[in-house]
Amino acid sequence: MAQKKTDALNLSLLILALTLEISVSHAVKLNVALIVLALGFLGWRRAFRSLIVLLLLPLIPAASSYWAITLHGTDTSYALLLFVRTYAFTALGLVFLTGVDLEALLLWLEQHKLSPNFVYGLLVVIHALPQIMREVADLREASLLRGQKLRPWSPLIYVKVIFVAMAWQDQYVTAMYAHGYTEAVRERFNGN
Repeated sequence: MAQKKTDALNLSLLILALTLEISVSHAVKLNVALIVLALGFLGWRRAFRSLIVLLLLPLIPAASSYWAITLHGTDTSYALLLFVRTYAFTALGLVFLTGVDLEALLLWLEQHKLSPNFVYGLLVVIHALPQIMREVADLREASLLRGQKLRPWSPLIYVKVIFVAMAWQDQYVTAMYAHGYTEAVRERFNGN
């Protein structure tokens, strides 16, 4: 099987390295630079929803950590560092989300000795999510027609998702075998 050329691994490793660097670094400028680069990348990819998420999602945790450290601490520079670091982590996560093709990364990792069981299991889940979301929307619509509103914490939704996944199990197995998945049995040498 020919190996597919992908940049998903390079971008993933870069994001991992930058995440480790800002975890131990006390440079506010580095965090701000990463946020600006992430904003540029997200704008270049036209991921405008991700830009809004980047601005709003870390606001409460960043502001609360800043406020708590300024209120109980003595050094406001550390509070500023944690405020900016929260945004930097979120920015790197969104760059990973929008910039890395997860399927290409998983297939590359499978070609380089990651367990096929793990890879194909994740691929099944990734490909099943749109169908599961459609089933949940249909279930909510049907319950509204009966005059009941289903809440996200309703156990009926989760039971329905489990039953749907079990009904699709045979189709997934057939599809996995059609795409070349085999369950290789590993034999161990007993030494007897």
